[in-house]
Amino acid sequence: TVIHGIDLKAELSAEQVQFVRDTLLERKVIFFRDQHLAEDEQVAFGREFGGLDAFPFGKSGANPYILEIRHGKNRPGTENGWHTDVTWMERPSLGSIAQCVEVPPVGGDTLFSDSHAACLGLPPALRERIGNLHGVNDYRVFLMSRGPGLPDDVIEAVKRDIPFGVSHPLVRTHPETGKPALYIHGGFLRHDSLFDAKTGVPLDKAESIDIVGQLLSQHGQPEYVCRFRWSEGSIAFWDNRAVQHYAASDYYPNNRLLRRVTVSGDKPYYD
Repeated sequence: TVIHGIDLKAELSAEQVQFVRDTLLERKVIFFRDQHLAEDEQVAFGREFGGLDAFPFGKSGANPYILEIRHGKNRPGTENGWHTDVTWMERPSLGSIAQCVEVPPVGGDTLFSDSHAACLGLPPALRERIGNLHGVNDYRVFLMSRGPGLPDDVIEAVKRDIPFGVSHPLVRTHPETGKPALYIHGGFLRHDSLFDAKTGVPLDKAESIDIVGQLLSQHGQPEYVCRFRWSEGSIAFWDNRAVQHYAASDYYPNNRLLRRVTVSGDKPYYD
């Protein structure tokens, strides 16, 4: 859903903020065009919806709450897989607000998939099987790949301050709408780590890996997906509790630059 008639550079009224929030909850991802916000203006807009997280894995802008997502000839895009953001955090983000600063001449779209629909679309036996299952998520994929080029002192600080593994349900209840959503990130979830949250009993590793494999293909079904074509100054605001996204890396060797603000969330649960 594209929202028109709101200037995000201006001070928003309480009614406008509530309208944006209500539309986000209903549609799960919303878009704005021709906003061209400065870093501090984008951060101020994000603060209308809660506290903000400073992302440790990546290059920040002049404002520490801005994450620059920059790709081009010397750094091809790597986010081309369905994912839910920061599931390695105990309290993963409520959502993200990304603004396009530099758009490639062709490609570079971002796709979004409805996690509520993905959950409801699972085979009934599988949906019932995963109802009480949790899995362990951690961020060591970043440390092993060194993809973001993090300096050693930053890596050591992250290891010291952030635990390696947190458990989350495979299905989470949305804290505002009450809807169930498939909640999984294949890059952070340890595929052999599933366990029954009621009993604490771990699944057999082979079964755990098999279940994760089945779930990872679910968000890619076209019936659940919308595709957003960026232009300079366009903004996408997605509910990380209710959608997955996929950044199409089809614009090499051209440049693409997004600036992202992340709104703080709460601990996932399944009711």
